[in-house]
Amino acid sequence: MRYDPLGRWNLYFLVKLGLYFSDVISLHVLENLAFIAFLLLPFKNVILHKAKHVSAVFVAAFLLHYDSYLPPLGRLLESGDLLSDFSFPYLIELLSRFLSWQFVAMALVLLIVYIYLVSWVRFTTVSIAGILYIGLVQFFATQTVVNTDATLVNNARHASPSQSQPTSMDPEQAIQTFYQQQSRLRTEFPATNLGGDFDIVLLNVCSLGWDDLERVNLAKHALFNQFDLLFDNFSSATSYSGPAGIRLLKASCGQTSHQGLYSDANNQCYLFENLASLGFDNDFAMNHNGNFDNFLGMVESQGRVDAKLQSLSGVKIAQRSFDGTPIFDDEQVLNKWLKSRLTSSKPRAALYYNTISLHDGNIIEGRSKFGSSLKSYGTRTEMLFKQFDRFFKRLAQSGRNYMVVMVPEHGASLAGDKMQIAGMRDIPSPAILDIPVGVKFIGPKVKANSAQKVISDPSSYLAISELIARATRQNQFEGTLDLAALVADLPKTPMVGENSGTRMQMFNGKPYIQLDDGDWMVYPGY
Repeated sequence: MRYDPLGRWNLYFLVKLGLYFSDVISLHVLENLAFIAFLLLPFKNVILHKAKHVSAVFVAAFLLHYDSYLPPLGRLLESGDLLSDFSFPYLIELLSRFLSWQFVAMALVLLIVYIYLVSWVRFTTVSIAGILYIGLVQFFATQTVVNTDATLVNNARHASPSQSQPTSMDPEQAIQTFYQQQSRLRTEFPATNLGGDFDIVLLNVCSLGWDDLERVNLAKHALFNQFDLLFDNFSSATSYSGPAGIRLLKASCGQTSHQGLYSDANNQCYLFENLASLGFDNDFAMNHNGNFDNFLGMVESQGRVDAKLQSLSGVKIAQRSFDGTPIFDDEQVLNKWLKSRLTSSKPRAALYYNTISLHDGNIIEGRSKFGSSLKSYGTRTEMLFKQFDRFFKRLAQSGRNYMVVMVPEHGASLAGDKMQIAGMRDIPSPAILDIPVGVKFIGPKVKANSAQKVISDPSSYLAISELIARATRQNQFEGTLDLAALVADLPKTPMVGENSGTRMQMFNGKPYIQLDDGDWMVYPGY
């Protein structure tokens, strides 16, 4: 067997080359060549030689992560506390997503090739040559990007206005300008309710995005045809449940930064406080306990819903959550609220309802704990839509007036992307932020003067607040419902998403992300 300087370390570099050419990871040429140089350092002392290879294992792991599209290690470590709450079956499911069969098969093939050819081929040369080739490709690609940069900027003018920033700005200046503009926006509610007696039902659905619906062939489900108004370009502004709930409940002011969510805002920013001042009794219901990541505490303290959480006593368990806790039947929870509402003497009410029936890792009650929640997503979505449909029919049968608004918290990340495995939502990608929002008016005298109105302008929570305010300024339940007038000049909001330590915005027609206050970069894969 001929001497090969890198020895079995060649397997590491061959696997990385395979992943790179499969477009699974990037590859930092200089850092990998430096690592090879370190591995080739000669140590005659046995202890130093062993120490080199032990330390090399840690360097190799760090470098592989550095070459991957995964979030920084700090972001992954911050998720450790939440991972400890996951059920064992869900942890196994997540592990299976990291270790794909394609990766295992590729590694096995490379191992067999290496074993059979190592006696004839100097793989160190192959490893170094492969990395140098990638370096040359990256160098010439960089030159091409520089030479065509002006074309990219000019083409951005053909994108929607919300996605094109003045070219004199950099991404950081653009997002600061966005927040400054948003800080001046708020919904003006009337001093007294002029919309008659009606109830507002906010259905806040976890993990429901347009991208997810497309992947399970439910984007054209009949439920969407029932809405009088349908937003098909609505940004959730976050990819986490707690912040999404707060953003919805603070919808009456422009979009704030993630940090700003947890600061006291002007009283006019709180949607349910505005409604309470107009005589809408606040109601609050969920189909889960709200303990995970302190969702219930965040909604109560930051959302200012002045209501006791509805009891789940007597409601059947429909699923088991990713943390093993029960998820209760949506239809029964909503019917319980309706039954209570119909016996109330209050003329108006506003319900905030939160459901996690579509969350990643959920298992339908009675099925195997080790089943795939990705595969059951379509089934769970159809089940939820059917229950919403029956609930809408019960609302209509009650003879009362209702304004129903379905607002998902965020998408499910059903497919994942280069930076995140399926179900992972640490980074607010465009696919996660793009959610279907529907508004439906129900009442014995409600009649729309036109077919469903689709709002394709970039929108977010402020548009919902404005629609609700318009429903309190003028009675929408007597006579013909003028949809065109109702949606005229709704506030537009470009897609900007933010979680703790991660930000995303559309800039020059492309999604840019920033992780942990680092440099802005184009979102890999877009």
